[in-house]
Amino acid sequence: MNFNLQTITTNIVSQIAFVILLIMAVRAVVSYIRQDWGSFISGVTLGLFCLVITFFGPQLSNFAKAIGQAIFG
Repeated sequence: MNFNLQTITTNIVSQIAFVILLIMAVRAVVSYIRQDWGSFISGVTLGLFCLVITFFGPQLSNFAKAIGQAIFG
């Protein structure tokens, strides 16, 4: 039995980010229908941020580790 906690953590973070992405997309559509442009722009921006985290989560984790090791040794 190959049990790896790191892959489970990565999957959970990606799934949470995907749920947040869906929530932000729905809020952006509602804001667009209401023509509340400030809320629409913030919803789209946060939705895109969650999209990036969802699709590039493992790469971002490795990038953050590399930066941390470069700074703190």
